[in-house]
Amino acid sequence: MDGEKLNVSHNNVDYNQNQSQDIESAPRASYAGTAETCVEPECGHEDTYGEPDANQVDVNNAISEYHHLKRELSTISRKKTQHRRPSVTLEEGGEESTKDEFNLTEFMNGFNEEASQSGIKLKRLGIVWKHLVVKGWGADANTIATNLNVLTKLFQPWKLLGIGKKCSKKTILHGITGFVKEGEMLLVLGRPGSGCTSFLKILANVRQQYTDVEGEVNYGGIDAITFGKRYRGQVVYNEEEDQHYPTLTTKQTLQFALRCKTPGKRLSNETKKVFVQRVIYVLGNMLGLTKQMNTMVGNAFIRGLSGGERKRLSIAEVMTTLSTITCWDCSTRGLDAASALDYVRSLRIMTDIFKKTTISTLYQASDSIYKLYDKVLVLDDGYCIYFGPTNQAKKYFEDLGYHCPMRKSIPDFLTGLCNPLEREIKPGFEDTAPKHSSEFEQCYRHSQIYQDMLRALEEYEQEIKETKPAEEFVEAVRAEHQKRAPKKSPYTTSFYQQVKALIARQFHLQLKDRQALISRYGTILIQGLITASCFFQMPKTGLGAFSRGGAIFFSLLFNAFISQSELAVFMTGRSILEKHKHFAMYRAGAFYLAQVILDFPYAIVQVLLYEICAYFIMGLNLNAGRFFTFFIVLVFTNLMMNGFFRFFGSISTNWYMATQITGAILISMVTYTGYVIPYPTMHPWLYWIYWFNPLSFAYQALIKNEMKGQIYSCEGPGNAVPYGPGYDWPYKVCTMKGGAPGENFVLGDNYLMTTFMYKVSYRWAPDFVVIIAYFLLFTLITALAMEYLHPSGTGSLTKLYLPGKAPKPRTNEEEEERLRRQEQVTDQMKTASEGTTFSWHHINYQVPFKGGPLHLLNDISGIVKPGHLTALMGSSGAGKTTLLDVLAKRKTIGKVEGRVYLNNEALMSDFERITGYCEQMDVHQPAVTVREGLRFSAYLRQDKEVSYENKNAYVEQIITLLEMEDIADAQIGNVDSGSGISVEERKRLTIGMELVSKPKLLFLDEPTSGLDAQSSYNIVRFIRKLADAGWPVLCTIHQPSAILFEHFDRLLLLVRGGKTAYYGEIGKDSRIMIDYFESRGGPICPPETNPAEYILEVVGAKQSNKEGQQIKDWAQLWAESDEAQQLEEELEMIHQNANQNPQRTSLKYATGFWYQLWMVHKRMTVAYWRSPGYNMGRFFTCMFISLMIGFSYWKMSYTSSDMQNRVFVLLSTFLLAQTLIILAQPKFMTERLYFQRDYASRYYSYLPFGLTSILVEIPYCIFLSAFFMFGFYWTAGLSNTSYQVGYFFIMMVFFVFWAVTLGFLIAAISKTHLMASVINPLFISVLILFAGLMQPPQSMPHFWRSWMYWLDPFHYYIEGLTVNEMMHLPVQCDQRDLVTFNPPPGQTCGSYMERFLSNPQSTGYIDNPEDSSHCNYCQFSSGKQYYSITFQWSEQHRWRNFGIIICYFAFNTIIFQIFVYWTRKARR
Repeated sequence: MDGEKLNVSHNNVDYNQNQSQDIESAPRASYAGTAETCVEPECGHEDTYGEPDANQVDVNNAISEYHHLKRELSTISRKKTQHRRPSVTLEEGGEESTKDEFNLTEFMNGFNEEASQSGIKLKRLGIVWKHLVVKGWGADANTIATNLNVLTKLFQPWKLLGIGKKCSKKTILHGITGFVKEGEMLLVLGRPGSGCTSFLKILANVRQQYTDVEGEVNYGGIDAITFGKRYRGQVVYNEEEDQHYPTLTTKQTLQFALRCKTPGKRLSNETKKVFVQRVIYVLGNMLGLTKQMNTMVGNAFIRGLSGGERKRLSIAEVMTTLSTITCWDCSTRGLDAASALDYVRSLRIMTDIFKKTTISTLYQASDSIYKLYDKVLVLDDGYCIYFGPTNQAKKYFEDLGYHCPMRKSIPDFLTGLCNPLEREIKPGFEDTAPKHSSEFEQCYRHSQIYQDMLRALEEYEQEIKETKPAEEFVEAVRAEHQKRAPKKSPYTTSFYQQVKALIARQFHLQLKDRQALISRYGTILIQGLITASCFFQMPKTGLGAFSRGGAIFFSLLFNAFISQSELAVFMTGRSILEKHKHFAMYRAGAFYLAQVILDFPYAIVQVLLYEICAYFIMGLNLNAGRFFTFFIVLVFTNLMMNGFFRFFGSISTNWYMATQITGAILISMVTYTGYVIPYPTMHPWLYWIYWFNPLSFAYQALIKNEMKGQIYSCEGPGNAVPYGPGYDWPYKVCTMKGGAPGENFVLGDNYLMTTFMYKVSYRWAPDFVVIIAYFLLFTLITALAMEYLHPSGTGSLTKLYLPGKAPKPRTNEEEEERLRRQEQVTDQMKTASEGTTFSWHHINYQVPFKGGPLHLLNDISGIVKPGHLTALMGSSGAGKTTLLDVLAKRKTIGKVEGRVYLNNEALMSDFERITGYCEQMDVHQPAVTVREGLRFSAYLRQDKEVSYENKNAYVEQIITLLEMEDIADAQIGNVDSGSGISVEERKRLTIGMELVSKPKLLFLDEPTSGLDAQSSYNIVRFIRKLADAGWPVLCTIHQPSAILFEHFDRLLLLVRGGKTAYYGEIGKDSRIMIDYFESRGGPICPPETNPAEYILEVVGAKQSNKEGQQIKDWAQLWAESDEAQQLEEELEMIHQNANQNPQRTSLKYATGFWYQLWMVHKRMTVAYWRSPGYNMGRFFTCMFISLMIGFSYWKMSYTSSDMQNRVFVLLSTFLLAQTLIILAQPKFMTERLYFQRDYASRYYSYLPFGLTSILVEIPYCIFLSAFFMFGFYWTAGLSNTSYQVGYFFIMMVFFVFWAVTLGFLIAAISKTHLMASVINPLFISVLILFAGLMQPPQSMPHFWRSWMYWLDPFHYYIEGLTVNEMMHLPVQCDQRDLVTFNPPPGQTCGSYMERFLSNPQSTGYIDNPEDSSHCNYCQFSSGKQYYSITFQWSEQHRWRNFGIIICYFAFNTIIFQIFVYWTRKARR
């Protein structure tokens, strides 16, 4: 097989021909072949529908090819080759080498003689469900959470346990019975809300979100509980949303999945690496991803794969699981007709060859897709209205009296039966045909098909009892397990192999996030240099000892705090982890262990970078052993803190909760490290925190490592008392604790014992050992939490309603009335006041690329006139969305060339406002309800002259049209958080947000993608009405049915390369369009063919004959056509007559600044009020910090130690500010996404958003500041005069204002939350470092003291609070604070110290002046003396400092507005 390439010819084969069987029939024969027969397909033959890579899978050819290849490859696999060439990577399209002894059947765990002989058995299981009833909470079970009702729940704890909680249950599925045999495919059809997704989830054993699941589900005789425990991953559910790591490439994503699912038994000499390469090669060709293998996956905010390509990647990932039963939920959403058909054909072959069981739900499926399925289950409102063979469904309902119009697909016909507006009843059946879901079910239960199904079910159950497929399945699963993988485990690979694969993935993830790496290590480098320079070459004196403690404490905190950025990363990938746990790819413990292993090199580099910058410059102990001790302690501290943050991330439901919990605990750890409050002075009721605090042991290890054996000199002013002329050492003592009277030095060991009660011999054990133990503990409990906990909010959506607004079940009559109202809406459209003509001429668009500019659009021209409904179509990659982005002026990168005119005028500043653009991304403010969101759009975008009543009435019309009455008062929510409206409902809301603005020109990008046929029909019909009323509309559409396509009157058709293949009228029955292509050599279009699929097939096909004549270039044919020349002349005429400088009044926004500010502030206020997780979380965190600080410093006395404690308790108020900084950033970043979306449509200016972001925080800041003060001010025993209390409060309030705006400022600079979380420690550290507390100003290097100290706002804040607190306080030392020395013989303490104390520079007093020995000296006599000597502060600066803080707040606000302006447009 050297160099041999496998090809499949594409004949037009009706796959369903002679293969559809009655439900009682024997299973379909095994069709030989595999997906590898899909390599390098020819494209463009019939049924490719415009996708050059389509029709890669042809069933009959695959079968015959399989038999040939099976024989050939089986022979090759037994050959022994002596000369082997190097293997070529298959993903790159290289040739196979003889080294790869590859048996095609065993390659996909197939079925052949050689595999059977080697003991490999096929995994085959059908699935049976009987009397399946599924219930969930009713709509009234959940209301929108607000700050108030969360607070109320605290006083009703019994309701948290379900006691006294009144809410209804909703029956989602009503007694459904059925089965799918191995080797069969079941299609589940139904409108949104009919229970299709719930049905698939129950079959896939995903049951957490449901309250009751009754009935029986078994898998080949294995009950659901046993199957979920032992064989999880053998039945998988592929959800509608695509969940992938955006920074991985397609190839890396698939490589990882395959490494976790590589079977244990493979052919001899076939390595795991070769197996992975082969499967990637096959999947890439099968799903058209070969060229995208090295492209980043991307997401809504990171450029990468297109939506369709991302969906195909999800499909490929599920295929790698080698599951026995697969449930696909709307997996064709976003795919064009060709890709959707190609994908289902792939499923058909996989199902037939490998005897898989396949169950799918699809929207807008074509007949070609429908015929590939064996059975169909039709649901409506949870009732089964049909279950049986696909080839009998249409006839069954026609016999009931329903008519299926020509060109209407069977799936659309089936899903529309329960909709009075869509179904058509035959004459004479008006009274007998069922009209409601319950009536349909009754008819079905009395039908012959139902009786046949029950009989077939009994036969199948009997067959299961006789053949016992479960035993064969169990043996096959065991054989599939790798060597060291436990046979009873659901995981294919061993724990070691899982960790190995996860390490490789984690490495790529971290390496790709270069922005985070640069910001992280850049922050560490800068912080290390700044810290080192602040503590530059600390002297070995008493004052230097205090600085050393601060420097070490600071180094510890910085390396611990920077681990907080891990929380954001960890929480981001949790939904992907839950998906992979369901797939049984790997144990969650393996995932965490891989992260920990990769932490080591990053932690080593991080700490080493910091230590090299800081250690030597600060002048720490220059000893190799101590250097590396410092290094290893910080490394394991960093690793331990990573585990600390991740553990709370694993048990928290969202990022806010995790941040608030970790923030509160972290502050407790910092307070009880032993530096801020030395252990001997801790109050007994909280000192236990010290012993449970890993940071306290880390600090002990570091400071013992530094000071052990060091000698600190007491020479020089301030280091000994008394000092000056006439005072000699025998009669002096060091002010540094631990000194002995008469000695001019202090041993570090003595200092540590006296001050902290530290024994230096405990440096390694227990200190370092405890750090290791905590690291191991956090590793273990985090792994266990990830393994066994399932955080709420993943995998299901819960709707939240306004109180009393939850919809109630409708009667049949009410439902009919609702549908009649919907019908009336489109008949009430009024003619537009003025027509709008929009033209574009010679549009070119290019983006920067590595090898030069990449041209995405090439010379595209067109025009949309009043009343025109223009379809923009083309195959994947043709540039449809790109063209819409360019025309709608949404592109912010790249270069656009060409002429664009609106009503024969150059575009003006109001263009974005008067045009509506429905984008593919459904980005909405999640806190508001659907109705509130629509009204917000109408209020700000419709002309200000329109009254509120008219705007509201129009909103209600749109709600009725889009069938959103049931969700009008539901919160939009967020899919990731697990609450809100569904994906399909979001798409309707996106369309509604544009329609309510009454745009003069409407752009829609795939408005029907992800919607069912009836919803799509309603929307297109309404758009048609808009066009008839005078609105011009340009709409991209992927999979239009013939009925939808009839509504369009013009077509702009693009081909790959961003070129025009056709622009012009479609004509009645599409004849004008069809004639154009037929007259230029295109195939004849049969009358029953969907014209939309026809033209896509024509332009995407390779029209070459056997002699190899040139392929038709439809773009060139268009350029040479008469139609193109006519369009050119018309557009050139518009250009010649266009007004290049229009003078009409152009309003960028429909409303004025103050109205915008009011509306934006009103919406933001609602959003904050409905964010209890953010606001109440902040409140509880702040109260915890406040009370903890208050009781830690309980009723401080007037000793000199408590003077220092008063400074530290005031410093602790910064912890409130720090908490608010960290929590405010993601809130702003999230709101910025919604602002950028709104700004693109010119809802409002950047300034109302920027100001509102701050204004909405002000009342919460005042509230939090007040309660924070109540919690600690009086418990700590601070000064209790109204003057001092008032100053403290207003100073703290404005400082909190400043802190929140600083958080916003950092967030505005940062592109991602991760970058902000890395930058935060740098800003916060610098603020504390240069405030004058950690290093007094007189000890700072002159460079920093001369400017940074005066620039630091925290300096002014803490100075103002300190002097306000201490200016009237006396100092009364107790025995612990007194320094004892002996006077010369014959002198009393008072007389000996008289000359010293008379010096104006001297401080303190003698406690026992009359004694002649053991003089007790107190270093300070008043609070004023303490702060003026220690920090050089003055009480005269109090109000100056307050004014400066206000100025800093104003400065932040102004700079923040500038950054909001710079980031107002999303990068796209």
